Amino acid sequence: MVSMPTKLVSSIPEKLALLPGIQYLPWRIPFRLLPQAAQFIVVEKVSNVIFKQQLLEGELSFLENTLLRIQIKDLAYDWQVTLKQNRLSFSSGSDRADTTFSGNSKDFLLLAGRREDPDTLFFQRRLSIEGNTELGLQIKNLIDSVDMDELPSIFNHALTLMADVVEAFPQ
Repeated sequence: MVSMPTKLVSSIPEKLALLPGIQYLPWRIPFRLLPQAAQFIVVEKVSNVIFKQQLLEGELSFLENTLLRIQIKDLAYDWQVTLKQNRLSFSSGSDRADTTFSGNSKDFLLLAGRREDPDTLFFQRRLSIEGNTELGLQIKNLIDSVDMDELPSIFNHALTLMADVVEAFPQ
């Protein structure tokens, strides 16, 4: 497998951000067109890989019989997640959720890529939590507990590149 020098890869987003008219690039459109069933398959598989260790250790048991709603506003994604048979299970979002996390895709990617601290995003109101705040704090602590070095390297590389791109591009 051929690998690109890190310096070259990390400079690509910055160079793209300088292109005239880049702010008009409709990069979100393909994600908006992704059917909900496909969204659930992808997010379920990725989430269960990311939280594999926490699932094995029972650290997600607080999600059993609980509904966490996740709204990614700019993509019109509205999901809810719960713990079923020691796996994270996703379905369509509903008003029955105990807690709702909402924000835009850029902020969620920056959070996942460890580019922004969760507290900063919440205090700046770029991400919001509504409902059961204790559950919200448990989720925030769970996010902080994930050791990115334990994830598959391809996932880390993809996440780093996506975070680079959204960080370099205008809103």
